[in-house]
Amino acid sequence: MIQESKPVLREAAPGVPHHGVAVANDRYTLISEPNAQNSDELPIGIKIVDKSGAQIGGVHSCPDLHGEATSGNILAFSCASGLLVVSMDVSTPQIKHLPYAAALPSGKTTTMLGGRGLQYFLGNYGSDKVVLIDPAEAEPFRLVTLPMRRVDFAVDPVRARFAYVFTEDGRLRRLDIIAGEIDGSLRVTEPYSMDGHWNDPRPRLAVAGDKIAVTDPSRGVISLVDATSLTKTSEIALGGRPFNIIAVGGSGQSHDDE
Repeated sequence: MIQESKPVLREAAPGVPHHGVAVANDRYTLISEPNAQNSDELPIGIKIVDKSGAQIGGVHSCPDLHGEATSGNILAFSCASGLLVVSMDVSTPQIKHLPYAAALPSGKTTTMLGGRGLQYFLGNYGSDKVVLIDPAEAEPFRLVTLPMRRVDFAVDPVRARFAYVFTEDGRLRRLDIIAGEIDGSLRVTEPYSMDGHWNDPRPRLAVAGDKIAVTDPSRGVISLVDATSLTKTSEIALGGRPFNIIAVGGSGQSHDDE
């Protein structure tokens, strides 16, 4: 038996076009509040609207909002001053501000990924650092300094303890989330400098089952690395220069009832 359903579309208007974000569940939408003086600037906060589009409460301040991620039942937005942490498993989303620790150097997170299996966030912080964020801890920010500037990073959805960071010397580095340190690395490509335009093709990561896929735009290939042994196993030749990569998959059961 094949079941068919039609999607129900719901609009949530931010007011003016801007470089923003909207995150929805079945009851509410969290939507960015644009900068009233200049919509070309980054948003200034987050507001909650219900199914009818009515705003619930005021705007939750998040200056220079850029980047968001979900881990378990927690959603986080990056701000210049820290994070907005949202609990989504309650009747109305609960939002609190998590300021950056005073001990952190000057900087901010603009790209975040949410952990799978373990509840945490992994974000960029400066050109040669990443930050591990656990909102439940007394000291939620743990900074990890890298030997070289960072090119890309990814979390492991299968081996929850690990994440991966690719650095401009061409090495794939494994990050132990619990220990908060790099515990292994592998040379995968020739060096890729982070100098030049931010949008130049550079290596990107994706984790698919037991493989870590690393794009190599200069050679037009994807290298496959075994996630357990951290060894290169094969390459996939492409017809061009890969710009990005994402792993897509699924599992489950198929029912063909007559």
